[in-house]
Amino acid sequence: MRRVSIETQPFTESARELRNPNRGFYHVYPVPIADEGEDYGKMVREYCRWAPDTALALVEINLQHYRAGDITPAGLENIDALLAAWAQSDKRLIVRFLYDWDGENLLHEPETLDTVLRHMEQIGPLLLRHRDAIFTLQGLFVGDWGEMHHTKFSSGGDLRRLAQTLDQAAGGDMYLAVRTPAQWREIAGTDRQLASRMGLFNDGLLSSGTDMGTYDMDGQGDERRSREAELDFQRELCTGVPNGGEVIADNPYNDFDNAVRDLSAMHITYLNQDYDKAVFDKWAAAEVSGQGCFDGLDGLSYIRRRLGYRLLITQTTAVRRLLQQRLDLTVSFRNAGFAPLYAAPELTLTVQKEDANTVLSYPAAHSLEDLPGGEDAGKIGTAQVSLPLEGLTEGVYRLYLNLQDPASGQPVLLANEQDREDSGYFLGTVTVR
Repeated sequence: MRRVSIETQPFTESARELRNPNRGFYHVYPVPIADEGEDYGKMVREYCRWAPDTALALVEINLQHYRAGDITPAGLENIDALLAAWAQSDKRLIVRFLYDWDGENLLHEPETLDTVLRHMEQIGPLLLRHRDAIFTLQGLFVGDWGEMHHTKFSSGGDLRRLAQTLDQAAGGDMYLAVRTPAQWREIAGTDRQLASRMGLFNDGLLSSGTDMGTYDMDGQGDERRSREAELDFQRELCTGVPNGGEVIADNPYNDFDNAVRDLSAMHITYLNQDYDKAVFDKWAAAEVSGQGCFDGLDGLSYIRRRLGYRLLITQTTAVRRLLQQRLDLTVSFRNAGFAPLYAAPELTLTVQKEDANTVLSYPAAHSLEDLPGGEDAGKIGTAQVSLPLEGLTEGVYRLYLNLQDPASGQPVLLANEQDREDSGYFLGTVTVR
């Protein structure tokens, strides 16, 4: 009987910055749409040149020009060309359609709900065409700055029609986001399918006890809840759908320790890098302590690293099954970020024989997207893969694990001291004699 020996690689956590898809800071890129032609490829390349470190982009598409009727064929061609140009970049998109950039939405949005619904239907095929570039859709087209307030269409019935129409236009499987938890409950509380895809965006994060009216407002009626209750709501909801937005207004709620606590509870995945400078300066002046590998890091860098998911390998174990002639590998992971991955990554074990061209690949079974992060950052998840031994000739084989985002195809980097190699992360060796 051949002898098989296994040596696994130790892994330790690092505080390194990771540029991973679907998480982190973003910049806002406003684009008005009209019938005139535009070189969107040049526009996007210029945008990306001055923001190379961000993996997300919030693209605001203003439809004000078409408030009186259908989007023209030329307008649709421009939206298509804009999304196509962004799809060629290395950024995933947060997309917000709107009619207002001035805080005067009632002057700019269409007169009838049917016009807004028609615009959603017209844009639907473009969203489907570029779905792999889009992380989430933000808002329901209406409201000041597209934030769903100061709109003629704020009733529960109108909001449900808008959400259901946008969801159907986008294929029924794309993440949506609404502005407040009260709106979420009004829209999706009885629609389980829509609830499974609808997240939140909060452009008043950590700004006051109510996050500038996001919570506990008279106008929210029966859905009115305190800040503490809404944090509990987000703790549960945002383990399944994304949450992000803007931090504004320097105040005690966004002092560093308070911010970390609440961003963790909300499972925040993304933040606007341009708001609020006063708050970011305050975080940068704070120093992290009692957080392991992060000790001594400034607070802004600490929050940047924990936005969204932050996977790391804690250990690898291997068991040889003699009768089945296979090696069972279990790789344990932890999520040190504020939020889950949401999209299950593709995991592949690559087996490479040293000094030979033999390369074998095997898919790994896992549910790493279920690791919640945030307040449950200590929870462990595993990936399992079986390696058949009977086909391996004598020699030394190196084992690598590769993680890949399914939509963009980009690698998912891990928060370990070990660097990713071309084939993935080195797990250890198997020697056959």
